[in-house]
Amino acid sequence: MRTFRTIPIDKVADLADKLSTLDWSWTLADAPAIAEQFGWTVITQRARWIMLDTGYGPGSGTFRAKNGQVTEIELQLTDFDTPDQNAQFSATFDSITAAITEKLGTPTMDDAVPPPQYRWAGPKATIVLKHSAASVWLYLITNARLADDDRNIELDELGLL
Repeated sequence: MRTFRTIPIDKVADLADKLSTLDWSWTLADAPAIAEQFGWTVITQRARWIMLDTGYGPGSGTFRAKNGQVTEIELQLTDFDTPDQNAQFSATFDSITAAITEKLGTPTMDDAVPPPQYRWAGPKATIVLKHSAASVWLYLITNARLADDDRNIELDELGLL
């Protein structure tokens, strides 16, 4: 069995707190400077995204953009899950949730439907913690993008997409 890696829980909470108060232009052109500020390495840059290495290798972080404006920052917080580590993986997600809640307050949304996620809404963007089938991810998503995503999920569930 390999060693399960995760960003230390207190550092994840600090990261969520720092992201929640991030004040910047939200332009993709400025994203490399934000990456540097957080200690992430830019791997490659395209017109609509920037791939990062946040410590788990290439692709462990991404800036996504539309028309030059960043709509989402995606960050991997843990190694990829394996069946023999599932209990540890779930416990880590619960610990991260508790630590972020201590920093940011009660989540504004708690969705246990797979993939489980918690949200902490801010005035312009929302922190989202997701327990995917493979890893734990932290996102900073603009509220407009999140509303579009939620609408699309709802339409899909209604069979309209």
